[in-house]
Amino acid sequence: MSFDQQIQDLNLDIDEIKKFHEQSQRPRIKQFLEIQLRKYQTELLSLKEKQQQQNDNKTGEKAVSAQASATTSTNRSYNKDITLYAWDQSDKFVKLYVQDLNGVSNLAEDQIKCTFEQRGFQLEINNLNNVNYTFKLRKLLNEILPNESSYKLKKDSVVIMLRKKDPKQWECVIQDDKKADKKLPKMDDRKDPGDSLMNMMKQMYDEGDDEMKRTIAKAWTESREKMNTGGGGEMGGF
Repeated sequence: MSFDQQIQDLNLDIDEIKKFHEQSQRPRIKQFLEIQLRKYQTELLSLKEKQQQQNDNKTGEKAVSAQASATTSTNRSYNKDITLYAWDQSDKFVKLYVQDLNGVSNLAEDQIKCTFEQRGFQLEINNLNNVNYTFKLRKLLNEILPNESSYKLKKDSVVIMLRKKDPKQWECVIQDDKKADKKLPKMDDRKDPGDSLMNMMKQMYDEGDDEMKRTIAKAWTESREKMNTGGGGEMGGF
């Protein structure tokens, strides 16, 4: 399967999880879906990097004056919390990827601030397309070294580099993710991502209460209607 096809399939799966996340009313289910979404986004990021290396013809990104993006806007800005991210790790760092921040690499230096603690951090992005973003995580799974942690700006994304205090592997990013992962249905990494997602959702439907069944059934019905009208996306029946 080509990189383009793999990326397309993953994007469809990510869109499907986002739909469930938006419609779910149960905190535990929303948390689980966020974990799976980050996993898929990490896989998508890895595929895109491999595709870029294979093509090896991407031109360098052109720098744009920070003043152009920092031009005073007459529109009123608003605040937004960032909750979705992808991540991976090396022996020294845990790297968090915040995507879909169009134009973030063009911001002035004083519009972005990131503070680090032993078990947490807070990223602030001011006036990006009239939005003030905050990305804050507390109770990291393990301690980090604040003075050796940093962030990098990429095109339309930010990479947060958390320097590990100990070089051991992290099972997840925050303690709550570890607790949720023990309680909720597992994704089968050996299966196709779409099939694995469907099996997981079927298990949640079969074991859930009436409210959960209504949420999942509603998302499934809307997905089928979208597919029948040519909008893309596909889910099997429960």
